[in-house]
Amino acid sequence: MGPKPPPPLTVQSERSVLTSRMLIKRATPKRQRDAVMNYKDKEAGKVVVYSTSMGIVRETYTKCMNVKQILRTLLVKFEEKDIFMSNEYQQEIKERMQADTINIPQVFVDGQHIGDAECIERLNESGELRKMLKPYKCLESPYMCKVCGGYRLLPCPSCGGSKKSIHRNHFTAEFVALKCMNCDEVGLVKCHNC
Repeated sequence: MGPKPPPPLTVQSERSVLTSRMLIKRATPKRQRDAVMNYKDKEAGKVVVYSTSMGIVRETYTKCMNVKQILRTLLVKFEEKDIFMSNEYQQEIKERMQADTINIPQVFVDGQHIGDAECIERLNESGELRKMLKPYKCLESPYMCKVCGGYRLLPCPSCGGSKKSIHRNHFTAEFVALKCMNCDEVGLVKCHNC
């Protein structure tokens, strides 16, 4: 018989008694727990890949292309979030991984983290990835959006990607350049067709 597991840590005060399980739950901020649950709800039934289209760092770009090719070969429909094109996606992956430096690509299924490129390649070679992603298989031909070309982002129709929106000042005949409120920090909006 092996050694007994240690009893849960108990902290006592005048008002209450806390066990180690309660302490762990309280040590994790409620906002982080809610964010994890939010992603599970938001990405139910989806495969999400955080990748980059920036080809300057060739090793990272090649890993991203390999993971996407593996998923396409398995006929899995996935949502790609390009962190090079959107700071929103950069902040999202940092929040999800709870780290400042993250290896790209990262794959999530139903809001659960599956792994990076090495993990996906290992699962693919062993055949486990095919079994894991069988419910997400899409027999239709791979769909490429005709509007955005598969990038899921477009230049803002209001400002044309310049981040400045021209409005007429109603008190004078002048036009005033304002910061566009319809697009993100680089002048892009999500594709309406995707």
